[in-house]
Amino acid sequence: MNIEPWATLQQNTTDPRVPSLQYLLRAHGHPLTVDGVFGPLTAAAVKSVQASAGLVQDGVVGPLTWPLTVVQTQVGSTGDAVRAVQSLGLLRFPGDAPLMVDGSFGPETEDHVRNFQMSWGLTTDGRAGEQTWSFLMMAPGSWPLVMQGATTDDNWRVLAAQYLLRARGASIAADGVFGPMSGAALEAFQHTIRSSDFGTTVGQLDWPHLIATVHTGSTGDSVRALQSLLSVTIDGIFGPETDTAVRQFQASFAPPADGIAGPVTWHNLTVPIFE
Repeated sequence: MNIEPWATLQQNTTDPRVPSLQYLLRAHGHPLTVDGVFGPLTAAAVKSVQASAGLVQDGVVGPLTWPLTVVQTQVGSTGDAVRAVQSLGLLRFPGDAPLMVDGSFGPETEDHVRNFQMSWGLTTDGRAGEQTWSFLMMAPGSWPLVMQGATTDDNWRVLAAQYLLRARGASIAADGVFGPMSGAALEAFQHTIRSSDFGTTVGQLDWPHLIATVHTGSTGDSVRALQSLLSVTIDGIFGPETDTAVRQFQASFAPPADGIAGPVTWHNLTVPIFE
């Protein structure tokens, strides 16, 4: 759950990812028409997949069912599982032409997958494996990842994660490299907020506990984390420069523009946003 933010789809759901689900079910041998309608036939195919794994046969595609439907695809793969990848709008950046849904995983599809992976902090290998699929099928409000080994060169959130851990008492350097010491600090923090699902990746269960609401007059490492995301002077003092940057960002992406960096502002600063 912390690193795989699966959404939930069910019968009568109106969701642009239903065609992709139908392609995946076809890849498993279910003769569905890919019409984008999650109706009785799609639900029956889902229940068949669930039955084969001994799950409750409710026809709801959630965190336990999704991994049974997805298929790892990569350069050279062909068929309906590739069409499932190619049909997803999340792989298209503004201005990009839609991928041709031809069932052939070539260089163009790989480039789109790599760009998607990099934008969400995933392993950038160009393959649509389970973790990448979990983000392609992610729940609303999902957070990106900061994985051990990430640097600011490939994930702009690394400094923010390190400063937030420092704000929670970690004795680590905010050096832009999320290495073993940062990973260990994260695991130690996780033990203070929950009883299971520990790891060295900052994920869905971690960000909401790491962030802190800050505003004019606030000081310290939480402010430095915010400043690193805003690309302003990192001095740990929420002064006029930071206030202006927060308000400008909020005006475009996280209204109201009140200068208070709360959960919505933090979330929108960490996820990929395109005008």
